[in-house]
This record gives sequence, structure tokens and C-alpha cells, in this order.
Amino acid sequence: MIRRHYHVHCAVEGCSTRLNAGQLFCKAHYFSLPKALKDDLWAAWRIAMNARRGFTPHAEQIAANREYQQAYQACCEYLRTAPTTSAAAMTTVAVAAGGEEVRFVNGRSL
Repeated sequence: MIRRHYHVHCAVEGCSTRLNAGQLFCKAHYFSLPKALKDDLWAAWRIAMNARRGFTPHAEQIAANREYQQAYQACCEYLRTAPTTSAAAMTTVAVAAGGEEVRFVNGRSL
């Protein structure tokens, strides 16, 4: 069997950042979304996936998919006008045993 590699890009217009499979937005755009929109998107996705897996009637599957589509569109609409999150805002700061700050980006120490 031959493995195929697909290149997926961020869903925001004009963003050409490559993503891993299963991602919708690049890190900068995802972290620009308000928590309420992210929560709505994830909740709608879970409902749609559960409807696909079980013995859910077709009408309920369609309704769940529409809810997910609406949540996705709401995120895209928001991101059209919202500024992206800077890389500095996506760093994690930890305090070492000696009391000094240690910064991490993408799980790596700076």
C-alpha cells in the first residue's frame, strides 16, 4: 500500500501555513480565537463525530454537521478581521528551581 501525503493549509484566507492532518488553523490563528468560539467549535465537532459513529438517524447527522459548519464559519468570520497572535504571546514561562524564568516555545527551551 502506498502512503499519500497531503499538504493542508490554514483555513484563513491568505494564510499559507502548512498544517498537520486534522488541524484547521495555524497556531497563530487558532490562538487568536476567543475561548468561546474555540469551545463552540470543539463541542460541535464532537457532536458531529459521535453522530457519524453511532446508529444516529440521517436527519440528526445532517443537523450535527450543520452545527459544526456554522461554528467553523463563525471562527473563519472572526479571523478575517482579528489580528494574529504574536509568537511572543505563545511562549510558556516556567520558574526553574533556582528562581529564574525559563521560556519554552513548541516544547523547547529558548
